[in-house]
Amino acid sequence: MAAEQLKQRLQDSATKLQEVSSLIRLSSISLHSDCQDKIREFELMANQLDTTRDLIEPREHARYLLQQLPLVTDINTNIVDYCGTRIPFSNARLLLFQSYLSITWAVCDSITTAISPFICKKVNTPNLVTHFVKEDSNIAYYSNLFLNRNYGWHICVSYAIRNHFVHDGALHNGNDFFTSKRVVDRYDISDNGWDFLNTELGERYKKILNTYHRLDNSWPWHRNDLLKLLELCNEEIDEALIFLVGSVDMVALQVDNLLGRDRI
Repeated sequence: MAAEQLKQRLQDSATKLQEVSSLIRLSSISLHSDCQDKIREFELMANQLDTTRDLIEPREHARYLLQQLPLVTDINTNIVDYCGTRIPFSNARLLLFQSYLSITWAVCDSITTAISPFICKKVNTPNLVTHFVKEDSNIAYYSNLFLNRNYGWHICVSYAIRNHFVHDGALHNGNDFFTSKRVVDRYDISDNGWDFLNTELGERYKKILNTYHRLDNSWPWHRNDLLKLLELCNEEIDEALIFLVGSVDMVALQVDNLLGRDRI
């Protein structure tokens, strides 16, 4: 599962950055002081990558709760016990999807903030879609190309849904994103919801084609189950993040080469 691989990659990269940062403590270093100061900052980046691992578990808990929600909801009353309070299934559904999506993108934001200095022109708030995936992004050509063509569509689908749930409460022009508020319909996406999603993708991410993915089957996926759609997207996003965090290896090698003369 990509989530476990991502956790391990974050841990390994954090350790590597801490090791590189510690090299500046060598007794005699010929590197310019500006470079030394920047390498010392690697320890802060390492801490950010390491603490991001702590977000993955609650994200997976939110996903598990969404899997269980239809099973523990009373099919006759559409009421569920939510943290000791009996609330409608539709309310619990919205709360859990907002949690799942928010934490998913908190993971993305935390990682892009940590690694952006390695592959991206300086930006105040690096965003996975704006600064990494779009073709006019700020990152290196091949990093952008590989990310854009292999993971671009899944990333944009997830981000569009995240924005709709977080900013709009999954409502558009009085229409709900879901087919109904009943548990029997679970996470079925309504016609209006599906039209809204495709319109958002077409207008906001015009240059990200729905063929920019690595799956054998073509878009659309899981038209009748939002959770399965997001699970699919998140697997691909986690893999994309693993790819991006790989930039740490490149930087570690560069610093190692720079310090070669100081070890002689």
